[in-house]
Amino acid sequence: MINSEAILKAIGEAYFILQSKDKIKEAIPLILKLLGEATHVDRVYIFQNYKGENEELHFSQKYEWVAEGVTPQIDFEELQNVPWSVFPIVAEKLARNQVINEVLTEESNGKDFYDTMSEQGILSFLFIPIMVDHKFWGFLGFDNCSSKNIYSAEQAAALHAFASTLGYTILSKRQKKRILKAKEVYSFLINNVNEVIFKLDSECNWLFINKQWDRLTKFSVKSTLGNAFKSAFKEKYREEICRLINQFYSGESKQITFEAELLLKNKSTKWVKVQASPQFDASNVIVAITGSIIDINREKEVLAKLEESVEQTNAVINSVKDTLYTFSGDLKKVLFVSKNIEVLGIDKEKYTNIEDYWLEIVHVEDKEFVQEEVKKLLSEGVFDAVYRIINDFGKEVWIQDKAWAVRDNKNKIVKIHGRYTDITELKSKELKLKSSEDSLRKLNDLLQAVNDTQLSFHLDKDFQIPLYTLLTKILEITGSKFGFIGEILFDENNSPFLKTHSITNIAWSAESEKFFFEDNYRSGLEFRNLDTLFGRSIISGELLISNDVKNDSRATGTPKGHPAIEKYMGVPVYKGEEFLGLMGFANKDADYTETDVEILQPLIAGYANLIKSIRAQKQKQEAERLRFQSDEMYRLLSENTGDVIALHALDLKFEYVSPSIYKVLGYTPQECIGKTPVELFGVTQVEETDLSKDNHFSTVMTHVHKLTGKPIALETIIIPVLDEKGKAYSYMATSRDVTEREAVLKELKESLSREQELNQLKSRFISMTSHEFRTPLATIMSSTEILEILLNNLEDDTIKNRTITHLGRINNQIQRLTGVIADLLVLEKNAQDKIVISKEQVSINQFLKNIVDHYFPNNTKNIKLNLPKEDRIINLDPSILSHVMNNLIDNAIKYSKQAKEYPEISLKYTNDTYQIIVKDYGLGIPTEDKKYIFGSFFRAKNVNTIKGTGLGLNIVKEFIEKLGGEIHFESEENQGTEFIITLPYEH
Repeated sequence: MINSEAILKAIGEAYFILQSKDKIKEAIPLILKLLGEATHVDRVYIFQNYKGENEELHFSQKYEWVAEGVTPQIDFEELQNVPWSVFPIVAEKLARNQVINEVLTEESNGKDFYDTMSEQGILSFLFIPIMVDHKFWGFLGFDNCSSKNIYSAEQAAALHAFASTLGYTILSKRQKKRILKAKEVYSFLINNVNEVIFKLDSECNWLFINKQWDRLTKFSVKSTLGNAFKSAFKEKYREEICRLINQFYSGESKQITFEAELLLKNKSTKWVKVQASPQFDASNVIVAITGSIIDINREKEVLAKLEESVEQTNAVINSVKDTLYTFSGDLKKVLFVSKNIEVLGIDKEKYTNIEDYWLEIVHVEDKEFVQEEVKKLLSEGVFDAVYRIINDFGKEVWIQDKAWAVRDNKNKIVKIHGRYTDITELKSKELKLKSSEDSLRKLNDLLQAVNDTQLSFHLDKDFQIPLYTLLTKILEITGSKFGFIGEILFDENNSPFLKTHSITNIAWSAESEKFFFEDNYRSGLEFRNLDTLFGRSIISGELLISNDVKNDSRATGTPKGHPAIEKYMGVPVYKGEEFLGLMGFANKDADYTETDVEILQPLIAGYANLIKSIRAQKQKQEAERLRFQSDEMYRLLSENTGDVIALHALDLKFEYVSPSIYKVLGYTPQECIGKTPVELFGVTQVEETDLSKDNHFSTVMTHVHKLTGKPIALETIIIPVLDEKGKAYSYMATSRDVTEREAVLKELKESLSREQELNQLKSRFISMTSHEFRTPLATIMSSTEILEILLNNLEDDTIKNRTITHLGRINNQIQRLTGVIADLLVLEKNAQDKIVISKEQVSINQFLKNIVDHYFPNNTKNIKLNLPKEDRIINLDPSILSHVMNNLIDNAIKYSKQAKEYPEISLKYTNDTYQIIVKDYGLGIPTEDKKYIFGSFFRAKNVNTIKGTGLGLNIVKEFIEKLGGEIHFESEENQGTEFIITLPYEH
């Protein structure tokens, strides 16, 4: 009796061996031994199929295990290279993946088969087909030579399953790369497969996981079971995972596949591919979800590296200056050309799509040469030629074309790879080198001219003629028709301009010859218009080359009659980082290139040194001139000034004193030298002061004139004279006679005291007068009101109307007088600084609206408010600002009654301030009256017929300044006036 448990155990171990061994041929002998010992058979073997002659299917024995004492049959010649046509019945069954589990009989599988098996002493056998990729690969056989026992269906099925796995393993080894990508084939032996096999309950919690989970994540299976499936993945994937699983329950999908990052125990992540499908009960209700998790982290890394490699390859192709190309072997089709073809001025699409376009663009003079070289390419496989092409813009370009052929195993050219290198500049240099001897001669002449210029500058201080010679030689070596060399200077606004040291005489008329060139040649011409080509050079400080000035947007033309500028090159002159000068050249026959600049480099450096020398010489001359001027001025000042200028030693003894001391104090300079002020004048205030503690000392001291005996008040200022280390080595004193000033100051102090007394009297008078005026005015006002009431009973309408008119005039004058008194009191209160600023948080938009609505209800519709949409809360004194706005709006209405447009009030915000603008279209302010408009009791001459006190604007200005703001106005007579108030956000 064959033991099923032993077979299953052997199969399990066989699975492990199969997976753990890298090579199948190492695993199979071990597996056959396990299976043979577990089944107690005499022989276990594997036959493999192959196709022989005429594609006929054959088989041969490859592996064998035999029990102890049983004769091996692997060397039995009859079992090698056997065509299946000999055993057609067996071949048909196994090819259909049927297991043959039988006792050997002659009738079952044919006589030839029976004879072959009998010859080996076989009584019963088990043949299990091995299918690889659904094809009959071979079979696994079990021979029993001692009994006729056969296997149960379950045992045969288990061995059949193992044979299937063996076939899958053979396939996976054969197609390893595809299997590593897909990883979608699963093993039935859960604990030995590389994938994580899992099962979830209906609430998507882990119900089962195989041991591969521990190996993959380092989390134990036990700690994971019962947790939510989605929690095993990074948070950003969880919502999508739930959405996919919900498709099972909605019936949208029967299987899902997704890629996500799985959380590992070491806090890192790993990319996995997840496949899952639902399990249903008999009622078609989902009871579980099963699936697998495949580690694809390596594939992801490989893919990322591949993408990075592709990006790097593209970057290299696009960054290489050369143009790369690939042609078909017959040069008829362009398989690839890099984008750099456009740098050569060739359209990539034309080059790719037009047959033989590469040959069409070859210069007509070089085509024969290129075709001969192509013949060599097709015969020898290498192409290396230098020739010219004409690009799409008609420009001649020199290229070096290198190519090589790729051949197949039949030595046929299948592809041609190559590259174009633009060598136009190199060719240009080669052509220029042909005339190098002449260039060197010119360069030597030019260097000699530089030396002559520098020598002339240092010896004669006149370098215009040598510089003109230098410019002429530079024009000759560059092939230019005319040009200039000059120094870059800066005006008072720090704007650069060019002052020429030498310029070609290209005067375009006799008048310009005299007034523009000759009159300015020696002193230098100044060019300040920067909107020109050389102006662009001045601004940028960079090399500027324009070989098509006519179509250059930077060129703004030339003066009328000036020779046409066709080509221009501006060369900046630097000394280190300092931009010193500019060389400009025009109308070379050929194009200007950077090669021209390279030739001029020694000259540029020499010219830079010359400019520095010129500047140093000018600075030296200016310093000498200033020193001479300073000495002369000091001499004139000290000898002619009324002030006394003196130098003192550190002990305050006179070392020098100006002659003016005799006029001021009656002493001669000789009497003062070597003595101190105390010894001469008896004053002690200076000697009692520590002058070393202060860089400036000032005092007024009374001296006595030596001859007249009169007191002289001298204002003396003393400052220390410092050496290069900042230490005082002398004192300079300046003294001025301020006797009269001191007398005036004394009178002013007395006058100030009297004025303060008068101001106090004025304040008392205004307060008393205002009080005394208000009482009778109130009485008059009440009396007029009583009269108006009494007039209502008067029957004579004529007398009644006349009386009411006069009463109205009385009331108007009372109100006017009351306003004057109120304004006077406000001004007096402000003068005594009794007005206190009381700030509040105010909505400025609403504040202005309330002013108009409350104080001007009859004009609310007529006053236009231009307020911003944003209403800001501002810290201000609403009472004071209300007074200001009331006055300005009242004036705007009062002085524009005849205007066609109504007054406007606007509000504007800036970063630190806000502005309130009151504008009217009325009488305006005469020009001669504008400077007095904020004065007290002043009214413009054109408003005499309109009532007013002349105090309103004076109060407005005082209040605005008290709020920390400013007010100004713009006005034109008969056009209107605009008052602009500017206030800070925080008063």
